[in-house]
Amino acid sequence: MRGLPWTWGDTGASLAPPAPATYDGPHLVRSVSVAAPPDAVFRWLVQLQVAPYSYDLLDNWGRRSPRRLIEGLTVEQGTSMMGIFTVTALVPDRLLELTLTDPGALRAFGPLVCTYQTVPQVAGTTLRCDVFLTSRSGAGRLRAYLLAWGDLVMMRKQLLTFATLSERSAGPGLSEWAHGVP
Repeated sequence: MRGLPWTWGDTGASLAPPAPATYDGPHLVRSVSVAAPPDAVFRWLVQLQVAPYSYDLLDNWGRRSPRRLIEGLTVEQGTSMMGIFTVTALVPDRLLELTLTDPGALRAFGPLVCTYQTVPQVAGTTLRCDVFLTSRSGAGRLRAYLLAWGDLVMMRKQLLTFATLSERSAGPGLSEWAHGVP
């Protein structure tokens, strides 16, 4: 599947993670370029423990997602993220795999896995999220199609927010980092 709603952003420079074995449905890809190093971007992904960083009125009960890094946050397998996901795989500063585990969310959206990657580029990072769905039945395929459109809107906002916050927190040292100057 190509184009909207299945793919959004420049995905050519990233690597698609392998699909989890039980996810035989559509594969959604969302991607954004960030003018910050991968570790700075990943620090913002860790913030998913405290907020979703999308449309806060809709998915954070109207509370604003923090605009400053929260000191002391760490992530490991089993960490709860956004209240409905659990970390199921992790490569520090590079990959964060989240599996939907909340029973209510599973009933609404069906099983899914989101894999966030920070892919180093010459002048920053590609932040990519792959979403793997199941759709074994006709109703499952319809749900996947509707979810793809909703996810496109929400994930686009989330990734653009992370890009802005990462660039701001990386500060003026990015140009030296991007050109290999210590």
